[in-house]
Amino acid sequence: MSDADPFSPWPLRLIDRLSALFAILAAGALVLLVCTVTIDVAGRSLFHRPLPGALEITAHWWMPMLTLLAMGFAERAGEQIRVTLLLDALPARMRHGVEAAFALASAALLALLAWYTLQEALHGAALGRTTASRPPVAIWPFAFVAVGGLVMLALQCLASAWRGFARMVRA
Repeated sequence: MSDADPFSPWPLRLIDRLSALFAILAAGALVLLVCTVTIDVAGRSLFHRPLPGALEITAHWWMPMLTLLAMGFAERAGEQIRVTLLLDALPARMRHGVEAAFALASAALLALLAWYTLQEALHGAALGRTTASRPPVAIWPFAFVAVGGLVMLALQCLASAWRGFARMVRA
């Protein structure tokens, strides 16, 4: 893990710790997803009454939290999908520079996506957006989870870019 390096600048260590915190929140969402599905199945099987809104809660609350909050941690751990066929042919110094440049470009694109998502979240909050199900399930608060996850991933990409440029200089 990156934050094991005590010589990293404090902003990088902070970003790494925030990614870990977001991953813990994602794990909590997984536990809540399992509980929601278990209660729904048990209610459906034992009492012939499913949990009202279970599908909507699972789809609009827990799944976005589970996926979006864990992306920064995956980047931090180097577990994002990478195609390195061309990178592997480059010398180490150039490879680190190219990877850092792509991380920087990714951070910029993610920041733009987070900005757009924030605008949509604010619009949804103003409308009090809910599902069309009975009972209606509020989904607008979880649009802000998407904003948080995208911002965290953008910050982690910035940290990856910093580390890549630092490796390039040292190589």
